[in-house]
Amino acid sequence: MGFLKKAFSGLQNAVLGVYDLNRRMLISVAEDMNVTKKKSLIGKVSLTKVQKKQIDEFFLRHYGKKIPYHWHRLYASYTGTVRHDYFPEKLFSTKLEPALNPRYIIAEQFGDKNLLVPFFARVSDVKIPTTYFSCVNGVFRDGENSLVSLDEVIEGCANLYTVIKKTIGSSSGKDVQLCHFHDGVDEKTGASAAEIVRAFGDNFVVQEPIKQHATLANLYPNSLNTFRVMTYICDGKISHCPIALRLGRNSADRDNIHYGGIVVGVDGNGCLREKAFSEYGESFEKHPDTGIVFSQVILEFYENLKEQTRRLHEQMPWLKIASWDVSVGEDGCVVLIEVNTIGQSSWFPQMVNGEPLFGEDTPKMLALIGKKKKR
Repeated sequence: MGFLKKAFSGLQNAVLGVYDLNRRMLISVAEDMNVTKKKSLIGKVSLTKVQKKQIDEFFLRHYGKKIPYHWHRLYASYTGTVRHDYFPEKLFSTKLEPALNPRYIIAEQFGDKNLLVPFFARVSDVKIPTTYFSCVNGVFRDGENSLVSLDEVIEGCANLYTVIKKTIGSSSGKDVQLCHFHDGVDEKTGASAAEIVRAFGDNFVVQEPIKQHATLANLYPNSLNTFRVMTYICDGKISHCPIALRLGRNSADRDNIHYGGIVVGVDGNGCLREKAFSEYGESFEKHPDTGIVFSQVILEFYENLKEQTRRLHEQMPWLKIASWDVSVGEDGCVVLIEVNTIGQSSWFPQMVNGEPLFGEDTPKMLALIGKKKKR
């Protein structure tokens, strides 16, 4: 019996290893394609011999080998700030994230939006949107997690003002829909509740819309504007990466940068930085729709935002890095929208802030994945 158990364990590890390797290869190809799409931005930045030497020496010392310069040039193309210690997206997605959050199958489960309440409801100062209905692996539930039928979900949505979103495998704001149903029909699209609910497949959640803080609503009122707050565990403590605020524009009801939104950095004092950026390098000193000047905005809730995301990560120490999508409600309470545990997109917090992802901890993070030889 012991032999069979050991053999099964070995087979399981081998299968997971192949899965992990294949996934990393696919991600690597995707990152190379992403760089190619942004070659016009990269071409705007030329590094001096001194800057190249600083990058080479830093990565040789802490990673054990030189790296291409295109990620550093890409990040610098937005703010104009060249840093030798930027963390390349390809190193992050193919090496560091798998090292900090091992076994993607486990990490994926932590990212399921249907698990927000059981994992994080104990953080008393963080609000999680009220759930009206959910679907988990094809099983329908009401807001109390009692099983219901598809027909009951459709009937229950007939006159709801609600947000419907996929809970697994969603990305870039494409799998989220704001619906205002009247007698079973969405007033914006004209689609029926039955059509919309069925289109979301086997894993989704139907939730209340969030009324955001006046500061965020004044910046742009047509979407829920959210912060990307990355936290990581290093030397036994939870630290923050540079924080970014995503904003909708052009009357869109979503804030995601891949959906046409813009992103502005937040400095260490809780002030918005001077410029916001689109994915392909457009820059704005004020919001193109509302005209609010970014550098004049002070986030009074900044310290609470950092504290509550730190507390959220305390509930999930199995994973060493997490990307929290949060907003702030009318009452100043932090609102948890979702947690990203894989595919965390480390590039835009760096590119809108002009700061390295891990600050003084960058050498330690590189050492986790590097080829540095002991002397």
